[in-house]
Amino acid sequence: MSEAKNPMELLAERDKIFYDYYTNVVPTRMPVNAAIVPLALAQYAEQDPFLWQYDSTALLEAMHMYADKIYSDTCPFNPPVLMMRPAYPYQLLKSQSFVLAENGQVQHPEVSGMPAEEYPELIEDGFDYLIEKVVPRQHKNLDPSDPLKMAYRALMELNMRNNEAAAFFPQFMGFCASRGYHNGGTLGAGGAAEAPMDFLADQLRGFSNMSVDIRRRPDYVKEACEVLTPLMQKMGMPPYIDYQQNIFYPLHMPTFMRPKDVEAIYMPSFKKLMQDNVARGIRPYIFVEDDWTNLLDLIHDEFPAGCVLAFDEGDPKLFKEKLGKKFLMSGLFPLSYMRNHTTEEIIDKAKEYLDILLPGCGYVFGFDKSLLFAKDANIDQYAALMEFLRDYARYDNVGSSYGTPLNDEGYKPVVEWDAPIKSKYVFNWDAFKEENPLTPDYARGKFEAADNQVFNWYMNWLF
Repeated sequence: MSEAKNPMELLAERDKIFYDYYTNVVPTRMPVNAAIVPLALAQYAEQDPFLWQYDSTALLEAMHMYADKIYSDTCPFNPPVLMMRPAYPYQLLKSQSFVLAENGQVQHPEVSGMPAEEYPELIEDGFDYLIEKVVPRQHKNLDPSDPLKMAYRALMELNMRNNEAAAFFPQFMGFCASRGYHNGGTLGAGGAAEAPMDFLADQLRGFSNMSVDIRRRPDYVKEACEVLTPLMQKMGMPPYIDYQQNIFYPLHMPTFMRPKDVEAIYMPSFKKLMQDNVARGIRPYIFVEDDWTNLLDLIHDEFPAGCVLAFDEGDPKLFKEKLGKKFLMSGLFPLSYMRNHTTEEIIDKAKEYLDILLPGCGYVFGFDKSLLFAKDANIDQYAALMEFLRDYARYDNVGSSYGTPLNDEGYKPVVEWDAPIKSKYVFNWDAFKEENPLTPDYARGKFEAADNQVFNWYMNWLF
């Protein structure tokens, strides 16, 4: 699809839209994001669906094809080497947590990396317990009992990632610049983590075991969540803080819990984590998985102002009435509608949703589910929908204020989380300086940045 404006003009226009949107100023129109995952992109281009798993540059031609056809203000593609789940790291490390399936997706089967009797070890040792026991169980080639094999495979995995990034990123950045895409803020300023109880459920205990633990050992669960909270804070903390960038949290457990257990067990640690984020100027971007209709009051009362809430299921009118003044919202439009309706019907449905969600600003169109396969949406209909959104979703009161600013409540950071976490592995500058007194103080940041990379490398194996 051709654009009358050149890339620099498009970039300036889009940057202004996003800046206004995230600083509670009504922009000229709603931002448009035609996001797509690598597998669906490869299928649209009729490529081998497994090739991108091992060579992300294979997607570059398909990216140009897609971008020519479908309008988007942001780059529709997350770099596979960083943001998605290519298969080769998990295969190299012999993962049981993430497995390449015949449909071309890397899938996460239900697994448990921690037996119930080891709750006390997790509570006592925190990060050290995770990397000594849980990581090796989930990724067999990271077993410290075979240190040479562990080191060899770990270095091989890191080198493959670095090589992929070196091959892909220069071309990817040139692609984004040539299209005038809004870049999403300072490069590298985003992060991802989990609510502590979701982290505990996801790979440590598994969903089924977690449901039992909530009933049989709630005190252990709450203690474990408290121990995991500073780890999640460190994991999600971006190296730079930007007006737009965020920490992504996918929420899994609450809709499978009794509301009183959500309030008593799930929320205390997650609430503390979110409050610390917003106090530091970092916006939580929360995927509210499943249907939270019976928990809307909890969201309104417990989540900090200015969070982005990307919803899965729900009544758009009810969600807008309950939450639209305090939060930024996305999602809710049923992706299933794209499979069996005409273009006209899809646009009429989108208009219906926008007429509910757009007034007052604070909403960005999004599907309730990710577009995972090409069969999920006809590409011509998808293109027509994105153009409709660009042209229809405009505001009359441009420049006026709207909504509630981030951290309107005035929360303060948890200062003790700025200290090194309890661990015999994590780098401690004071101890290092004592051993190496000739090291200049300016080197501290370099050591701590390298330490954060290693910390996140380990934690991402459990995310």
